Amino acid sequence: MKNLLKNKLFLILFANDLLSNFGDVLYYLALMSYVLQLPDAKVAIALVSVSESLPILTGFVMGHVADRTLDKLGKIFHTLLFRVGLYSLVGIVMGFQPALWVVMVAAAINFFSDLAGQYENGLYIPLSLRIVADEDREASYSFKQAVGFVTAIGFQSLGAVFVSVMSYQALAFVNAGTFLLSAGILFLIKSPIQALLSAKPILVQDKQEGENLARNLWRSMKEAVEACLSIPELRQSIVLTPLLNGLFNILSILIAVIISQDKQFVLINPATTLAAISVAQLLGGILGSVLGMNALKSVSIGAILRSATLLVPFLFLCLYQHWLYGLFFLVFLALVLAAAVNPKMNALILNSLPEEKLALISGGIGTYFQLGSLVLRLIVSGLILFLPVEGVSLVFGLVGVCMIIYAYKGRKSS
Repeated sequence: MKNLLKNKLFLILFANDLLSNFGDVLYYLALMSYVLQLPDAKVAIALVSVSESLPILTGFVMGHVADRTLDKLGKIFHTLLFRVGLYSLVGIVMGFQPALWVVMVAAAINFFSDLAGQYENGLYIPLSLRIVADEDREASYSFKQAVGFVTAIGFQSLGAVFVSVMSYQALAFVNAGTFLLSAGILFLIKSPIQALLSAKPILVQDKQEGENLARNLWRSMKEAVEACLSIPELRQSIVLTPLLNGLFNILSILIAVIISQDKQFVLINPATTLAAISVAQLLGGILGSVLGMNALKSVSIGAILRSATLLVPFLFLCLYQHWLYGLFFLVFLALVLAAAVNPKMNALILNSLPEEKLALISGGIGTYFQLGSLVLRLIVSGLILFLPVEGVSLVFGLVGVCMIIYAYKGRKSS
């Protein structure tokens, strides 16, 4: 830990990442608050959900592009400026009267911004291997996760205040400004990063003559799944992780729908309610990060995932009953478990990947683990148009019961 606190490049880049995270928090709260004031809020919520779900499919594609990029540092700078332009455009359209077409534009921009973010993350992975020493890498993940959760509590609270006092247009421009400031900070520390890259150049896989992109991507996706299957603890999670990711992901959609229909299902106003849910997640994440470094350090990934399945039926029961405070508590517990298991998975995955395919295969693994989120978000986006939210909650509560049976039956048979 002492080495990390003395690593100025690591700390500056981490602070830079936190800055853009603050902008993202503002944008999410502003967009969801904007959506909830529309007469056709359910359609708008479905649009936003689809725009956030589709990039799940593209993680390994953007990772493939990132792996083949030579000037990774320069391209990171360009992606930041690209996102400045995107959110500036959102700021312009937010100046018009609230309408569904504005949400459509914002959702499309959100999609392209997520693609740029995936590309940027893939570019940064090999840089991080040179900025943080091998022996400090696991500690860096724990440190970033814990600090990220702590600062995000302030971001959510401050974001709720900003949404209450600032226009949606102004908030979009503030988000654009955070990416511009991030680009400026990156420019200032460009020289020491270049020195590290000169001392240890990044390995880039050569493009083969006559290479077929689709076939190469398919092969890489297979390599990602094979990498999971080759690690016993990840093999245990191959079914449960995508489903858990998906079920926890759709909570935000159903919560937004209930808020739009039940004015009693709020704390002060919709923005503060969404922020309070996020704060419950963040508090759980902080506790889970701490427990993951001591009390839960020796607990297996499979055991934590099985425990998480026990929460699923009760989460959807709270939604079915419109029980807000019970939902807060269960979301908190779910994030305790998620924060404890994530560093374990990251360490296992990154320690098994070759550098020249690092972004592609890790992106493929991430895509596979998030497939449940994509499928279930798309299903929910359709179901909320035809079923009451209570019916949707009941359906997924039953899915949770089936997951518990599968998880513990599989444990007995193994």
